[in-house]
Amino acid sequence: MPIVLKSLGASDYGLYYVVGGVVTMFSFIGGSLSSGSQRFIAYALGKDDVRLLKQTFDTTLSIYIVFAIISFVVLELAGVWFLNCQMNIPTDKLTAANWVYQFSLLAFVINLIIIPYIATVIAHERMSLFAYLSILECILKLGVAIVLQFILENQLVVYAILIFVVAILVQGIYFLYCRFHFVECRNYRLSWNSKIGMELLTYSGWNVVGSLAIISRQQGLNVLLNLFFGTILNAAHSIAQQINGVLTQFVNNLYMATRPQITKLYAAGDSKEMWNLVFRSAKLAFYLLMLVSIPSVIEMNAILTLWLGSVPQYTTEISILMIISMLIETQVNQIIAAFQAANKIKKYQLYSSTILLLNIPITYLLLKTLDDIPLVPYFVSILLSVLYAGSILWQAKVVIQLDLNRYIKQVIFKLSLVFGIAFFCIYNISTLMAPSFYRIACTYSLSIFLIPLIVWLIGLDHFERSFCIRLVRNKFHL
Repeated sequence: MPIVLKSLGASDYGLYYVVGGVVTMFSFIGGSLSSGSQRFIAYALGKDDVRLLKQTFDTTLSIYIVFAIISFVVLELAGVWFLNCQMNIPTDKLTAANWVYQFSLLAFVINLIIIPYIATVIAHERMSLFAYLSILECILKLGVAIVLQFILENQLVVYAILIFVVAILVQGIYFLYCRFHFVECRNYRLSWNSKIGMELLTYSGWNVVGSLAIISRQQGLNVLLNLFFGTILNAAHSIAQQINGVLTQFVNNLYMATRPQITKLYAAGDSKEMWNLVFRSAKLAFYLLMLVSIPSVIEMNAILTLWLGSVPQYTTEISILMIISMLIETQVNQIIAAFQAANKIKKYQLYSSTILLLNIPITYLLLKTLDDIPLVPYFVSILLSVLYAGSILWQAKVVIQLDLNRYIKQVIFKLSLVFGIAFFCIYNISTLMAPSFYRIACTYSLSIFLIPLIVWLIGLDHFERSFCIRLVRNKFHL
């Protein structure tokens, strides 16, 4: 990213992400269908029904193809109008912005159609594939950044084209892998199973509500920042969002590994073990996130300076506030897997998503009232994240019989206590040194040593400690 930022400049870099964000808004709706696909394919696997599995995949892919066609038409008509008539884009950049939009749209359609294949990989728990493809994608994007330095004209358009090519290569590998490894992905026929299709659409329809909330908080905020502050602040927001995205993906990879198991346990009728897995995976996800987020928050400005050279204004503050919001939500997000496994997502989506959907109107009113205070939207996001977490907990208690007192005691309280102690210790030790690369290295090293120690002493119960000991003994044959 520093190479790309340097090659494009802050304005063009922000322009790329705000224009691409218009298309990304619709990709979250595709993500709603993706969650449904994963749930129903994993459920069929839990039932050990090959015929049901094949019908589920074919129906899911048919829905995605139809949705891709509809989305393409809508985005070509409404999106182009919004881009050219409503967004705050310099006149001399408008042609390039349209090219960026078109290639972002094509990438969106390809990504949408491939989602059922990715859902199948997740349901089969082939998580190593994600690691390999993530490495490949990083290498390819690094190659794009290097090539960009040798392009003298139309750098923004060339960057959009090359990122599109990377998307085709990565998604193509998913497609080929599924065709070779999973029987349900072979011999596809455009078909419709009314029972599976209606259940999937109903399930996904409620997930769309959650997707709209995510749109309003992430991409909707990006558009508001563009309208009020221009593309320079979009650059700061996009950098912070990418940092937040890396940390979020770090947690989501763990969720991805455990959620198919949660669904299969529910399908098998083992609710006790399902809840045990929810509790432990929620704690593990937060503890792993702490290893990266605590030193990153403490050293954010130094890291960005080392990484980017010239840091756009407000990038440090926005990055920290986004991480705080993410940490709050991570404490309850694994409960969503239990809602999904039980196929009881209506009420939780209705209440929690309504809270997050307040982000845009509140932010808009505050930005209209308070002049030149671009951090206000991020404080609003933190407040709404707290309300969102409370809503998830309450709905889980009412709808799917979560033992709320146990969850607060064993998860929320322990996570908050461990985080508070770890942050206090690491911050006070790190700030004894002057800002430097050496301090960054020391802060991360201290976190790697101190956080696991605090987690072991305070954050784990007797069963979890015993499990860790057995795991180490088996690993090293002790």
